[in-house]
Amino acid sequence: MPTRIILYASARSNGNTAVIAQYLAKVLDAPSIDLSARAMAPFSYENDYPNGDAYLETLQEILPFDEWIFLTPVYWYTMSAQMKIFIDRFSDVLRYHPQFRPAIVGKGMWAMCCSSTAEHKGELHTWGGRVQELKPAVKDLIDGFIAEHQFYK
Repeated sequence: MPTRIILYASARSNGNTAVIAQYLAKVLDAPSIDLSARAMAPFSYENDYPNGDAYLETLQEILPFDEWIFLTPVYWYTMSAQMKIFIDRFSDVLRYHPQFRPAIVGKGMWAMCCSSTAEHKGELHTWGGRVQELKPAVKDLIDGFIAEHQFYK
């Protein structure tokens, strides 16, 4: 059975995205990381990052997992800035840290998005307002997606 880790990032670390991440962590028996709680600078073409930049440490932490589940809210039709920084930093691996490339090849990667507006309707892309509990309709969508894609242990 593949091992999984949930990586989520939002402007609100205790918001809707975190609620979904916590639910997924429980259902899939997987750890989760709030990327927003980790200091990561945007990609630097000069490979110049401040002390305490957590990207490489986070990358090393997730490498042992077979599948990475990315979870982000949709802001202005795109992922959160925090998630974008994390994904952009894969350029570090391509340019400056090729030793990590073999460990990334073959990883399963899933993306899930959430929104709190009625404008976005579709599978796993609806929330229905800012609340601190998973609504039954959203839970049913997530459970159906998990079952359909054989996410269960």
